[in-house]
Amino acid sequence: MLISLGALGAAVLYAVGYLELKGSIQHGATSKRVNIFSNYAMAAWSMPLAFLALFLPTHPNWESAGAAVAAGASLFMGRICTVKALAKADLSISAPLLGTKTVLVALFSILLLHTPVGWNLLIAAGLTVAALALLQVGPDHNKHHRRSAVGWAMGASVLFALVDVLTQGFARKSGVAFFQPLMFVALAAMTPLLGSTPPAPAAAKKRLLIGGVVIGFQAPLVIMLIGLFGQATLINILYATRTIWSVAVDAWRGEGNAREFLVARSAGALLLLGAIILALVK
Repeated sequence: MLISLGALGAAVLYAVGYLELKGSIQHGATSKRVNIFSNYAMAAWSMPLAFLALFLPTHPNWESAGAAVAAGASLFMGRICTVKALAKADLSISAPLLGTKTVLVALFSILLLHTPVGWNLLIAAGLTVAALALLQVGPDHNKHHRRSAVGWAMGASVLFALVDVLTQGFARKSGVAFFQPLMFVALAAMTPLLGSTPPAPAAAKKRLLIGGVVIGFQAPLVIMLIGLFGQATLINILYATRTIWSVAVDAWRGEGNAREFLVARSAGALLLLGAIILALVK
């Protein structure tokens, strides 16, 4: 019950948080400012997890430390791609596209671990292609930005897939109280590499604050659930509902074209959710 509530709650928070970050960009906040603030928020939310070491077994070692730093570096680069995608297109386009990460994890297991190709993954790949096409439905004058958003989102998905693989491989071995804080410390340590950026305008500050705090909370929550309970398949399926929540929230409160193209984008989100479930279920 706790796992289900946590994963579903994180999916809803994902949609709400990114809606606020998208709004802050539309009101003048730079992509870099959004990235910097949300990165530090993630690190801040993750630090209390270190106290779990007082109650949970931890097994720190150099191999796990290296994996945590590598996961933090991948998360850092993936966050850059995520915010770029968010700035280029509506939330109902950019946010669901990040769900392709799960299908990519399955494809990586084939390429790198020589996992047999099953019918479910072949169908998942086909559904993903169809979903990508439907999610891009929108006005002609924004076509270039939508295509650019797809490129940034796919880049983020590849990097986040690597984060998932490293987390599933090492967080359970070393203990989440060791792995996760170190990963987000690495993320925070790399954030100054983004350079300086002007402060967000007054009209954008509130939405940036809300979005950064919400996204900063939900991302470590998902990783913590996987690290503590290990039920990555169930957690990822429930968390994948963010594809639908993102379209629904954007149509409800967004400032783009989600309401006008709701049918096509909802269909794309549902197809992508189906592809994710097929890719996860063995």
